[in-house]
Amino acid sequence: MKNTKMFWAVVSMTVVFCWLVSCQKEEMQTKETQDVELQEPDTARMIKIGEKLENPYSVENMRRAYDRLLKKNKVSKKTYAAKTFKDSNDISTTDYYVRFWVENDEQKSLLLADSLNLSVVPLDVEIVEDGDHYLDEGSELDGARWLYTSVVENYHFHESIKYEKLEDLFLIEASDLGEEEEHEEMKTTTIGGKTGISKNFLYDLEDEALMLTGNLDAEQSRNGAAVARSRQRPQGHVRVLNTVSGNFDPVVGVKVKTRKWFKWAKGWTNAEGFYRVNRRYRRNVRYTVIFKNNRGFKIWPSVVSVSAARFRAGSRSKFGHDFNFRTNSAGWRWATVNNATRRYLDYCTQFGIGRPHRNLRIVALGGSGASSAPMLRRVWGLYGFTTRSKVVTFLAKANKLNMSANVVAHMLKFIQPDLIIRANANRGTDGVFSVTFHELAHASHFKKVGSRYWIKYINYIISYGTLSKAKRPYGDGRGKNFGLCALGEAWAYHCGYTLILEEFGNDNNIVSEEGLENFEPIRRPSNISINRQGRPLFAWEGWIPSGIMNDLEDDNEDLIRQGFNDNVSGYGIADIFNALDSGIESPQAFRNRLLSENGNRAANDVRNLFEAYHWD
Repeated sequence: MKNTKMFWAVVSMTVVFCWLVSCQKEEMQTKETQDVELQEPDTARMIKIGEKLENPYSVENMRRAYDRLLKKNKVSKKTYAAKTFKDSNDISTTDYYVRFWVENDEQKSLLLADSLNLSVVPLDVEIVEDGDHYLDEGSELDGARWLYTSVVENYHFHESIKYEKLEDLFLIEASDLGEEEEHEEMKTTTIGGKTGISKNFLYDLEDEALMLTGNLDAEQSRNGAAVARSRQRPQGHVRVLNTVSGNFDPVVGVKVKTRKWFKWAKGWTNAEGFYRVNRRYRRNVRYTVIFKNNRGFKIWPSVVSVSAARFRAGSRSKFGHDFNFRTNSAGWRWATVNNATRRYLDYCTQFGIGRPHRNLRIVALGGSGASSAPMLRRVWGLYGFTTRSKVVTFLAKANKLNMSANVVAHMLKFIQPDLIIRANANRGTDGVFSVTFHELAHASHFKKVGSRYWIKYINYIISYGTLSKAKRPYGDGRGKNFGLCALGEAWAYHCGYTLILEEFGNDNNIVSEEGLENFEPIRRPSNISINRQGRPLFAWEGWIPSGIMNDLEDDNEDLIRQGFNDNVSGYGIADIFNALDSGIESPQAFRNRLLSENGNRAANDVRNLFEAYHWD
């Protein structure tokens, strides 16, 4: 279950942020472009927060702002819709600023189902340095943590989730963004059940509240109130460097979120990587790319996160922001795994391969190590795979991950990854695509065969994989269920390498047709790895028939080993996948199912081919 094409992380990177900064005049402002690089090695970064900010949207501060406006005689009382707001006490709670004590993924899912925007960071603090994760005071690494948001005044709180109301809010824009967008030209709005309220009045009120709490943007201080009258919908592109082509590819299907205090908006990137959020803003906003794909899967940044990977760009132009992820950014690995996963799903449709589960959770790690498909979300707690020690042993053998007990506990509460991908940028785009295709091929296989089958696979790795210097998770071909492991790895290598050739042709550093042909299979049990001419450059375990499926498909009549030729042709990758049924737990059983499902096509040649690979 581990792809043998391994690369090791090498150097620490220093930060270089290149910005195209907007002109100061409002009419000349444009969106910004960010070449995204990282100030530290390719690892998860802790968000650093500063002082707590005074909340301009609290009911108390909004009432103070109302009274200050009247004293300034900035506008007449009639303009303030006196029939609706008789005085400052008539400004009442529209929303609550709250935090939820979330103990596991099930509770978090309940809140997300209510369309809440959850933040690990308090919404009323200064963010000194953006990062990938944050552990609030009182939160536990292996358990519960606080998540922050705002909810409407009549929100129905779940009895099973502890919460605290932090402050009563008066938010000047309705939560229904669609209505606001449709009626942008209207001069009045409805808020807190009150109708006919002047938008200009609300803008004045908001400006005054920001001013008295010391939160007025620097841009407005420079350019005056006119800046805040122009409302813009942020838009831009998200792209990632392709190390094979040297171009920036669109990052497809990811979410871009924007936030200004308690005002959130979102948009999804299309086939060109373009997004446009669903709300207009009067001021600059904070941008975040969230690697939750609109096809259902999520990319996770680490085993200590509580949510999908996020790249936070900080406060940028309200007109829009472009992201260009380069190889020394953590965003590069998340974006590259995202694109590889989408391409795999496209190939499933093209070639008739069964798709994996829609809601896959994929942890994309940097650093050194291997990749695997533990499918923990599907098998944890089932059929004997119920102890943390087994998880620790499996991940140590399959991924070279040595995790403490509390980290494992956290992972099982919040993530339960299906796939763990080592997406270090030193692999390059083709290398990351290769390991992603390989592990997704396992995920397709899993969906077909189910949890009982996969537990056997995992237990084989636990029982017979080694933690010696060689660190071979497949063992040497001895022990219970060795045939199941041989078949599963043969399929994942074949599918992964086939799709790499389809995606990149020969312009890749991973695989070539001659690399799949020029080796001699080795009889099990064996600890010998195969070395051969041509790509792949690294070896797989010799007793696993990793080239046999290629020989079923190709038209070559080549020599497999002395006395055995490959005379088989006419099978396709869909035929191969269709024969990988539940109960087919060895190469020989696969051979028999393949023949029975295809009218015993070239039966003698197929049997000779399997004999050539020592699986007769």
